[in-house]
Amino acid sequence: MPEALLVDSLIRSLQTGSLYALMALGITLTMTVIKLPNFAHAEYVTVGAYAALLVSWTVSSNPLVVLSVAFIAAALTALLSSLLVFRPLEQQRSSTYSLLLASFAVGLIIRYIIFLLVDRFDLFDKRIQVPLEILYRSPPLILTNIFLWVVPTSIILVIVLSLILNYTPIGREMRALANNFDLARVIGIRVGRVKNLTWLLVGGLAGVAGALWGIYSSVSPLMGWIAILSVFAAAILGGLSSFTGTILGAYVVSLSENTLMQALNFYFGLDFSFKPAIPFIIIIVVLLLRPQGFTQLFNRRLSLER
Repeated sequence: MPEALLVDSLIRSLQTGSLYALMALGITLTMTVIKLPNFAHAEYVTVGAYAALLVSWTVSSNPLVVLSVAFIAAALTALLSSLLVFRPLEQQRSSTYSLLLASFAVGLIIRYIIFLLVDRFDLFDKRIQVPLEILYRSPPLILTNIFLWVVPTSIILVIVLSLILNYTPIGREMRALANNFDLARVIGIRVGRVKNLTWLLVGGLAGVAGALWGIYSSVSPLMGWIAILSVFAAAILGGLSSFTGTILGAYVVSLSENTLMQALNFYFGLDFSFKPAIPFIIIIVVLLLRPQGFTQLFNRRLSLER
């Protein structure tokens, strides 16, 4: 494979992997603290992207403003879905299967509300308006300042979330809740407050990822749903509990979808239409051969770190 093509695919893998990591960390956080495999997470991504799109068009194209609004909009959406649907179901002691089905239903409701609004105002496949600068051009490689927004922002948010979980009172309470729900309640941890803050963090991270995705490509009502299988593949690679494993899994999935797919196309003529099958293959292989994912490769896990 030509060097320029390889470098281009590696840059795309790094950008996409950073976005997958932000989304997948929310999935892992929801699984460990809330005990919910939440497929409505896809729509939090989309809500954040459309909030960023509207703000960039009407208020400010400053990326910090755009990302902040995306965080707030998706965080409030996640919290609202929790208070209206998931919390009442938990109080009824619904099974994991019921909660999983409810997450599909919540996701569909949000998705079709977005479809109605997008159709009404003709907002299909639009780009978030932020200042665009080309930093390097040598076809097929074109490097813009979007790369400098997507990758560093994702890395900074991952570091901030790690610091919150490990070195703040709310982080310790989240880990306690993840380790032993009943004991956490007995020792006086306010479970409802911790869960609300968890939902805000989960939704906010997804919203920022959606905004960055919209800056990187374009915004559409199905963007979150299209990405969700890749995101779950990354979380499953992390064993649905390992913070570090989830991040590594995100980059493994992204490299498979971009660099590996590019190599297979170049050397063997494999059509790019096979790309959506890669997350399915990863999920099946991991569940068959290593259900614990990357968790045993590290000494620490998200919910048991300290």
